[in-house]
Amino acid sequence: MPFHKVRTSATLIFLNAVFSLTIFLIFKNDLLLLTQGKQQLFIFGSSLMAVVFTYFLVSVFCLTLLCFNTFKVGRIVADLAIPLAVSVVSIFYFVDVQTFSTTGMHLYSAYVIDSLVQENIWNELHFKGNTLISFFLFFGVVITLNYVLYFLFNRLENRFFKYFGRTALVITSVAFMSSVVFFIAFSGKISKDEGNETVPFFDEFHSLLSNDAATRIKKLKPNYPYRTLASVTLSKKPDILFIFVESLRDDIFNDQYMPLTHSFSNRCITSKHHHSGELSTIYSTFSILYGLNIHHYYPFYFSKSRSVPIQILKNNGYLTIGAAASNLKGMSIHSAVLHDQFELFQEFHDAGWKKDRKMVDWIKELSADKSKDRPKFYFMFFNSTHHNYYYPPEFEKHTPVISQDFNYFDGASLKDRKSEVWNRYLNAAAFIDSLVFETLEHFKSKIEAGEMIIAFAGDHGEEFWDAGALGHGRRSNNFRSQTAFMLCIPETQAKTVGLSSHVDIFPTIIKYLNPTSNLQKWSNGVSLLEDAPSRRYIAVGGFDFPRRSPEVTLISDKGKLLLKKTTDSINPDNKFTVLKRTDLEDKPGNSLANELDWMIDRFAVDMNAFFVQ
Repeated sequence: MPFHKVRTSATLIFLNAVFSLTIFLIFKNDLLLLTQGKQQLFIFGSSLMAVVFTYFLVSVFCLTLLCFNTFKVGRIVADLAIPLAVSVVSIFYFVDVQTFSTTGMHLYSAYVIDSLVQENIWNELHFKGNTLISFFLFFGVVITLNYVLYFLFNRLENRFFKYFGRTALVITSVAFMSSVVFFIAFSGKISKDEGNETVPFFDEFHSLLSNDAATRIKKLKPNYPYRTLASVTLSKKPDILFIFVESLRDDIFNDQYMPLTHSFSNRCITSKHHHSGELSTIYSTFSILYGLNIHHYYPFYFSKSRSVPIQILKNNGYLTIGAAASNLKGMSIHSAVLHDQFELFQEFHDAGWKKDRKMVDWIKELSADKSKDRPKFYFMFFNSTHHNYYYPPEFEKHTPVISQDFNYFDGASLKDRKSEVWNRYLNAAAFIDSLVFETLEHFKSKIEAGEMIIAFAGDHGEEFWDAGALGHGRRSNNFRSQTAFMLCIPETQAKTVGLSSHVDIFPTIIKYLNPTSNLQKWSNGVSLLEDAPSRRYIAVGGFDFPRRSPEVTLISDKGKLLLKKTTDSINPDNKFTVLKRTDLEDKPGNSLANELDWMIDRFAVDMNAFFVQ
């Protein structure tokens, strides 16, 4: 192994590591703001160590290649691969820091990866020509510069470079060993801090290294005979209209921002704290259609377990109709469980706000078809409040607004224009308000005759830097999980409940249609027609909990618990660690342990209710 190539590689790695660390320091304030744990500075320091450790792994890769330098092919491969590997890491950290500082999620997170592989991803990213050109120029410059430096350093033999190269080799060696020692000493401490999500790759490495014990734990299989459970006769058969709205926060469902739809709420069940089942569309849709927490999603998909409430409606003669102004079919290869249960299902893929307009027209036309003389269950999914927040020109009431083609990679400049982004969202919500009201007016005669149930909710919320980031996804807080909600049931007195979830909507409806129904046999929800049971709690899962995210938030009328599951499966003895306790407004509440921690044991047992023990 030629020493001058080791020295060259060390110098190249040293310079790129300095570049990556500088990027982290530039974004320090944003990263600290997004670090929700108790020890922000310690976690930020751990992030810097994670960068150093990543370059340590790159150096191991480079040294491995240099071991084959005595062979011609080995030299060629090393000369081509070393600068490229170093460039890839530098580019990754440059993009990842900006992604995390904007969304609170890493580039490699399950949510981001799932978003990137969707069929319509290029329409969602809104990359402008200058953005793409800037990316390609930056990538090209980094890669070219690393190749030039690598070949230049290999040929420099003057005293200064030899001294600089040896110094770089010593510094990188000491730094690398320090990073290894640091994570051996402090990985346990980091893993118990909620802020560890800021540290690049930490959860992935920590889970990998501690996975041996987890793989030996028994994984449970579903026990959910949905056909038998759906053998229920309904005493009433009104039409049912589910209106599901993308990214609709609870704090804009009022007379100021959505006055038309909100005017209906005074005759309905509403909630002080209504939460989604999860922070993304796929899983929150599952929770509302099944009345189940989202850890059932994948086990039920693979076991082909269908929604009991939808099956009950079908068994009682309902025509099930689904309409989505969103790409539900293309969101995941496993999303069939969300749409193949409807007898009629139609997606709309027009540009921007036009697909919501077409969806409403389709539902109105279909409902007027007298040949389909059966009770109907309508499911409508509106999309205009999804980023980039769409609306026709006449709805631009809140100004100034950012242009429709903004994208998340505008980075810090996007945060500086957050009021313009917020105004776009409010205008989109006003447009949705008009369409929902139009839909309700279309069904006015049925509603007034007591022949229609209306359920209205957001699939999840949306954060606008309220807690440091934009969007939804992994990070659990009220801005992302708390949604607009009303449930309007004939012959039912309006009331406001203290706590509710998506999993309560269908159970409440089925209980109204058949008062003798035993909801606990097929649902995690309760009937909102009745008084809340003592020690009621709800669950908001992390993205694909527990398969790809170990985090789940449990919420009672006293506060919230953020937990981390020790395995990625459903087990006979589910174990959790507490990451954070807060009150219902997300303010720290460690003194609430006695009032909140009972939920841990309850949830550990409740997780297994519909699995073979």
